[in-house]
Amino acid sequence: MSTIISDKKKEIVNNLKKELLSYPIIGLVKIDNINARVVQNIRKDLHKEAKIVMAKNSFMKLALAGVKKEIKGIEKLTEHIVGSCAFLLTNTNPYKLASYMYDNKVPAPAKAGQVAPNDVIIRPMNTGIPPGPVIAELQSLGLKTKIEGGQIRISEEAVVTKEGERVNRTVALLLRRLNIEPFQTGLSFVIAFEDGDLIAGKDLIINYSMYEQNLKWAYSSALNLAVNAGIITKRSIALIIANANRFALNLSVNTGIINSKSLPLILSKAVQGSLSVASKVAEQDSNAISDKIQEKLASAPKAQHVKTVKTESKEEVKEEVEEEPEEDLGLGSLFG
Repeated sequence: MSTIISDKKKEIVNNLKKELLSYPIIGLVKIDNINARVVQNIRKDLHKEAKIVMAKNSFMKLALAGVKKEIKGIEKLTEHIVGSCAFLLTNTNPYKLASYMYDNKVPAPAKAGQVAPNDVIIRPMNTGIPPGPVIAELQSLGLKTKIEGGQIRISEEAVVTKEGERVNRTVALLLRRLNIEPFQTGLSFVIAFEDGDLIAGKDLIINYSMYEQNLKWAYSSALNLAVNAGIITKRSIALIIANANRFALNLSVNTGIINSKSLPLILSKAVQGSLSVASKVAEQDSNAISDKIQEKLASAPKAQHVKTVKTESKEEVKEEVEEEPEEDLGLGSLFG
């Protein structure tokens, strides 16, 4: 009989060892106060992402000891196998799994003798219970009561069990009677093991939305630094070249260096300057300016008087050219 049991134990441990060797990330999850339905639902949801393997703690420890040569540092998990727990084996991101498990907990009732994971609070409410001996019971728990509409009403909020204390039978029965489920149940990471490192369960819970925003901000800041400091990378090179082209074009326009890109802008700048001079002359003697130029001055916005071409993007420079197209206005035609 003992041989059969021994063979069965060996088979269980060997199967556990095979599972441990099949996944790069090995976690321990708590399964306290979780009913079979909840576990089955989680297994179903995670079947593509992870595998939950349950066994007695002694078998789990034997399996870890059996693979320590193949998986360096795996024995560190042994001391964390306490209470009801299971292996969670995965190829995927443990942070993602931890966040999923944290977000998918379900309400759970309090059980007599259970250690409270959080304060158990009863808030003001109509209990629906008629007056009677139960009033003394409620008051013994520190609850203030009054009679309202022929029923007992709890008038003030009170903590009936503090975090870390055991739930007594009276509290458990009262909570059930009031349909209060003060706890949450579901799988939760105790610890995760990856590449020889241990990551505590609490450190696996992150705000993915905030994390993504911070990552995007870091990326854009690094790219901006690379572009402005002239650090060439795969991402910055195109922007650095575009910046250099823009500054070179601006320099050409403002110093009168003629090339295929700067010539239209230089001519546009010359026309703008000429119109400004013509405007000043017209203020002194309108007869000195040809009718065609006077029409041009009348239709041109005042902001088009001489202005230095600023450092701006290619697109902005092109828009300026379109505002003041080159017409057949020779410089000599400014003066009639």
